[in-house]
Amino acid sequence: MDARQQLDSRRSEAEAKRDNLALLTEVREALSQVNPALKWRTPEPAVDSGSLCKEPFDAVDGAGTLNLTAGGAFGAIPDADWPRAWAAVKEVAAKRGYGDEHTLKDEPGAHQMSVYDKDGSELSVGTNVNTVATIYGACYLTK
Repeated sequence: MDARQQLDSRRSEAEAKRDNLALLTEVREALSQVNPALKWRTPEPAVDSGSLCKEPFDAVDGAGTLNLTAGGAFGAIPDADWPRAWAAVKEVAAKRGYGDEHTLKDEPGAHQMSVYDKDGSELSVGTNVNTVATIYGACYLTK
């Protein structure tokens, strides 16, 4: 299957955007249930940026990626609550096809974890002084 055929078999960029914004809303809710003191900087998740795709999709016309943000929250998830917060995030993410967990940082006061979907989108959640949740989108066609 060539690069174009791979992208044709995926959902569209608009569908991925809709689904990933909904996921970030659910992630915000899950994190806020663990730490109700979190104050989200924006009223809702949004598209942060877009770009062209990486190889092998870089030469496919009409293909692009979107990075989406939950908006960031003032405040951290306390270390004692981090395992529960991450478990809640993984639970909502799994319902949308995210799995394949990676630990980027897991130290006292600083946590950064990611899960990936089958297309290569990455949901990254971290907490330190503040809390962030971002989806680095896979490549999709703007069908």
